[in-house]
Amino acid sequence: MSQHSHVHRSSISQHSRSASRIMNDADDLADADLIKQLNDLKQQIRILRLENEILERTIMRLEPSLMHGIQQALEYAAKMQSTSSLNVGSFVKSQTSRFGTESVTSPSRMLTSPSKVSTRKAESIAKFSGTVVFGSGARINVLERSELVSTEMEILINNLERARNKAAKQHALLKAQLEEIGVREVEIQKSSELFQKEVIEEGWDKIAQRIPAEIWIRFMTEWVKAIDGQIGKLRLRTSTLNTQYSKLKGQIKVKAELSESLRPVDFQKLRIENDECQEIIETKLVQLAELKKMTGDANLNLTIHKKAMIEQNGYLANVVKSIKDKQKMTVELDKERDAIQVQADNLAQKLDTVKKIRAAFEVPDIMDYVNIKSEVSDLKYSIKLLENRVHIQQISLSSLNRKLNLIHSS
Repeated sequence: MSQHSHVHRSSISQHSRSASRIMNDADDLADADLIKQLNDLKQQIRILRLENEILERTIMRLEPSLMHGIQQALEYAAKMQSTSSLNVGSFVKSQTSRFGTESVTSPSRMLTSPSKVSTRKAESIAKFSGTVVFGSGARINVLERSELVSTEMEILINNLERARNKAAKQHALLKAQLEEIGVREVEIQKSSELFQKEVIEEGWDKIAQRIPAEIWIRFMTEWVKAIDGQIGKLRLRTSTLNTQYSKLKGQIKVKAELSESLRPVDFQKLRIENDECQEIIETKLVQLAELKKMTGDANLNLTIHKKAMIEQNGYLANVVKSIKDKQKMTVELDKERDAIQVQADNLAQKLDTVKKIRAAFEVPDIMDYVNIKSEVSDLKYSIKLLENRVHIQQISLSSLNRKLNLIHSS
């Protein structure tokens, strides 16, 4: 606290001397130089205000009771300011017109209005002239100021980070509440539309000119059942989330306890375990590469066998197709054989009839005999052809049956 008061007194005395020098040389300076000095003084006042604010923050953080002496000193300086306000007032009045004219010509260099500049100038000079009683003392060097500023900046950054985290949590909470309200709004709208459709529009009795109570009760019962189902699902989900939250909370607590009880030996042990795990991982990677190689060979063999199997399946499909075709041909041949047998029976009956007729005539005609003989020879030839055809078909059928038996046996 004493160091701070010395610094404050030294800075004030220095600026009071510079202000007195400016008051004495004000008539000899030009307007541009005077405004430049005024801007420099305003910059110095701004810097001093920031330094005072940082010092006040530091004192209030470390020892708030020390601020009582500072407040008393400021009150005493305010009292002393009134005694020197008359001298300062004359200087301010004499320079007001110059400040106003220069502010109009160069507004970019003036940060405030002429009246405010004059007032601040008067206040700063009054403070400087009224605080000579503090004397001079030791000043805070640049390193100490930098340390104070760095400390205050760290505190402000930490406070800002805490406020940011709090705002993020609040934002997440509000976002979740908005989502919940949106879901509720959608559910209410759906329920309202369903009620409007099923009860008011479809449930209106045109004869009685009213809505029957049964429709209303049935709608409410079904709606309550649906809501109970949704509540059950939400309870189950909430229970699951609570379980997960408890589990994660326990894990965080265990990790926090472990982090407090960890020693360098634990890190060395963990490093050794990590090295062992790394060796195991490398071994497993080598095994994985070998397994990939074996898998590639197996896939190659599988592809070859698959190709052979596809060819065998194609050959088998062709064989089955040929068997079915042969069976169809056999059925057709059986039908043709039956038809030929019927024709042969008819021809045999005709032959018997002819034989009977021939037996009835003792001396048949030669031409009739020749014709009958020719017909008989033709019939025999036809019968022989049919027998040969049937024999050939039987041979082909027996060959196909043998092939089919060989395929089934293989």
